[in-house]
Amino acid sequence: MIRIFVSKGFNDAEDLADITIGRVIDRLPEIRNGYVGEPARYFYGVARYVAMEAVRRKEIATGVTPTLPADVDVHSPEYDCLLKCLKFLSEQKRELILDYYVYDGHDKIEYHKLMAEELGITEGALRGRAFHLRVNLEKCILKCVETTKPKQNGPPET
Repeated sequence: MIRIFVSKGFNDAEDLADITIGRVIDRLPEIRNGYVGEPARYFYGVARYVAMEAVRRKEIATGVTPTLPADVDVHSPEYDCLLKCLKFLSEQKRELILDYYVYDGHDKIEYHKLMAEELGITEGALRGRAFHLRVNLEKCILKCVETTKPKQNGPPET
């Protein structure tokens, strides 16, 4: 179990293995009688989810917590529309598109490999899914922004 996490590049492989084993033990009374198959495969499946959660939790420690001035409005019409449009997606598609854009640079490449592996698809197929989701979200956002814009009464000011 530890080797699986180490091979995926986790520094805290032993902790993640403990979490995985703990989750399996917690579920053992429920699955003991009905589970059919290789027990190691069940552990591996739980480990995949633990790895995905660990990647999502990855934080960058900084000495200073960023703060926004009190008078700055962090919500734009586009942001509000994005939140509305995300609600129209299934939970699986919403998580895929949000996870797809979590990282930058080399971390993004590695995470996309992990995502594709977890979904059992190629990286190209993952890019295709993300592209189609993004295009549909962009259309939804543009439509939403257009409908929420205040209408002008007369010619635009120059």
